[in-house]
Amino acid sequence: MDGGRTMAPWAAARSPVQLTELVLFLSVHLDRAPGVLWPEYEHPPLGAPQWSQVLDRLALEPGPGADLVARCGGTGNPAAHRVVHQIQGAGTWRLSGDRGGVGADAFQCRLLSGEVLYVPARWTWSVELSPGGRYVLTDLVPL
Repeated sequence: MDGGRTMAPWAAARSPVQLTELVLFLSVHLDRAPGVLWPEYEHPPLGAPQWSQVLDRLALEPGPGADLVARCGGTGNPAAHRVVHQIQGAGTWRLSGDRGGVGADAFQCRLLSGEVLYVPARWTWSVELSPGGRYVLTDLVPL
C-alpha cells in the first residue's frame, strides 16, 4: 500500500477515463448526499480504484476532497466518507443520516456488481447481500 492511500495489492490499474468518472462522481457527492455510480465504462470485475490517483485528482477539484486519505476496510471513524464498490453479486443498501440539521433522511438502493455507492460522513448503513454478494469498503478520512 502507498502510505494507506491505495486499495489492496490486487487492485487493477484504472484507465484515465475510469479515474475521471470516479473523480467527477465524488466531486459531486462528497460531503453533500449519498449517491450511486453506475459506471459508463467497463471496470475490472475485481479491480478497485487506485486511491492515490483518485485523491490526487479530487484535490484539484473545488470542495472538501483536498485533505483526505483512503483506508481500505473501514475505520469506524464517524468523520469518514465511505465508498462501497460492489464487486460480486448484489446488495440492498439502506442509509440514514442528517443533512445539515434539517432532520433525519433515508436512502435505499440496490447495487449490482461493478457499481459504487457513496455514503456521507456520519451516515449509518446496513446491507442485505445476495448469495455470493461481496463488496469492498473504503473510508476517505481527513488527514
